[in-house]
Formats: sequence, structure tokens, C-alpha cells
Amino acid sequence: MYDIEADQEQELSMETIYFSFEEVLPGTSAYERYLEARYEIFCEELGRVEPPNAMSSNGKPIETDQYDPYSRHFLATHKPTQTVAGFVRVILPNLHGLNVTPRYTIDRPLPYADARDDNTGEISRMAIAPHFRRRHADQGKIQGSPEEEMSGKREGARRHQPELVLGMYREVYQLCRQLGIDYCVAAMDSHFSRLLVALGFPFVPVGPVNEAVSPPRRVFLISALEMERSLGEREASLLEFMRAGGETRPAG
Repeated sequence: MYDIEADQEQELSMETIYFSFEEVLPGTSAYERYLEARYEIFCEELGRVEPPNAMSSNGKPIETDQYDPYSRHFLATHKPTQTVAGFVRVILPNLHGLNVTPRYTIDRPLPYADARDDNTGEISRMAIAPHFRRRHADQGKIQGSPEEEMSGKREGARRHQPELVLGMYREVYQLCRQLGIDYCVAAMDSHFSRLLVALGFPFVPVGPVNEAVSPPRRVFLISALEMERSLGEREASLLEFMRAGGETRPAG
């Protein structure tokens, strides 16, 4: 299990042409902006999460839960406008389990013999702000379309979403490699997971579809080593991007 305070002695920070990606720490104004954005998407827009009736210091509603103290949180900001473009958290191994645990069935044994509770995290609360989704058809698809997002194609008026989505995945990957987290689970719908697998991200289903959530989703598991191997064979430039820019700076 991980000591959150010790792990945050170095805070991850990365930038691309249009977006900056930073870890946000509890007690900071950036963290409050992140929780406000979570409320706007997951509670207000999508209605997937019950509002906790909590407010930021600015008097705005926020979304937070019992897993936040055991997580690392990342915010993507659009540099020209300084607006929130997206966010994601990684729930670290902890004694209380992961967010998917009480809501989804996970089949055992897992497909990797060395995947354990203490080296498996969860990709959670990942979303793109509505005005950075590409087209009207993408509204409600909070993680974008990876078939297009990860192709590297320039999309002009589509607000540079490939850079945004990949930047957030890079945050997750580099955090996990830094902490020695070898596996991550994520709840996804079948369409999104198929597109990721086709691109070389080897997400493996580890349980049945939960029809009680909307849209229906199931838990998938990804191995960092398998991802590196797969991308190295099929998308070397994407693997290079995922590995690049991993500088750190002291938390402040």
C-alpha cells in the first residue's frame, strides 16, 4: 500500500503545445477547480454520480468521494484560455479497495499471475470538458473516440483533442511506472475498449458486463509491460510519446 503524502513529495507536471498537465494537491485552488469540474460533468451533465452536497471555498458545488484521499489527481488546462480541458485520477492500492470493487464483478484468477491488490490501481473519473469534445456526436462520450484521438491526425477546428487525451493517458502511465504500479483496472463500455485494443492498448476484460450502469460497462485490466510491448511492436511513435516528458518538479 502507498503513503500518499510521501508519494507526493514530487508532483508530476507535463506540457504539450496547447495543454498543460499537472498534478493537483488537496488544499490548493487547482484541486478545488478539479472537484468543481468533476461535479459539472459527472453530477450535472451526465447524472452518473450522486452529488455529495459539498462546496468549494468559492461556494460552488464539488464532487468528491471516499476514494479521493487514496488517489493522485491530474488536471489538464487549455493554455490559451486557462480553462479546464479534462481531468483524471488514479486510485492507488489501499485497504479500502478500488471504486470498481463494490459495483462490478471481477473474475478470479486474473489473467496475469503477478497481478495483486498491492500493485493494481484504477483509472477513474476521467473526462473531457464538453467544449473540448470534437463534434456534436461526441457529446456524452467523455473519453472521446480513441480511434481518432490516438491516430495522431491533425484535426484543425476539433480543438486538438488527440493531444489532450494522450496527455492524460501519459500522466497515468508515468505515475504508475514511477510508483511501481504494474496494472490498472478501468470500467469501460465495449465500444471504447475495442478501439483501445485495436490501437495496441491491451485491455483485457476481467468480468461480466454490468447492465445496471449506463452505459453498460465492465472492468478491464491493463498491464504496463504488455502495453509497452504492444505499442513498441505496433505504434512505436505512440510509445515514444507516452515515455516522453516525464520530468518532475517539487510539490508546492
